[in-house]
Amino acid sequence: MTKKEIIIKEVLVFKSNGVQFAIPLKFIEKVIAAQEITPVDNTSYYIKGVIDIQGEIIPVLSLRARFKLADKDISIDDKLVIINFNNAKVALIAEESCDILTFQNEEIKEIKTIFNGLSSVKLVNGKAGIIYIYDPDTFLSKDESIEINSVLAKISQSRAV
Repeated sequence: MTKKEIIIKEVLVFKSNGVQFAIPLKFIEKVIAAQEITPVDNTSYYIKGVIDIQGEIIPVLSLRARFKLADKDISIDDKLVIINFNNAKVALIAEESCDILTFQNEEIKEIKTIFNGLSSVKLVNGKAGIIYIYDPDTFLSKDESIEINSVLAKISQSRAV
């Protein structure tokens, strides 16, 4: 009989529209206070615009919009979670609490689609309620990833002029 390996997963948990989302810490760069978002023309509904952090342009995505939840404007109390995503960075709008939690592999379950646009998700149902954990590398479709990269390229070109 072999000993079952225990895998510990550390995640950053935050809320959007009352739903608890989590991202593995290995993808998190930092969490910053909300700031003005510059809109970008001709982008998908979930791309709210871009922010400039020390000269680096970062697209801002709304989980509310991405999962077709009720939309709201960003507020001064919100946070922006900067994540590394497919060799680029994106910011996700977090409306409430940013906490780091640790789970063991047996606490994490995989389920099928529950939100529009997300084919599978992992979740934990614990003391803090249901927490949906996702991997940023599989969060967006290939076409959506291409669009984010084209937004960054378009802004880079306009800055070079």
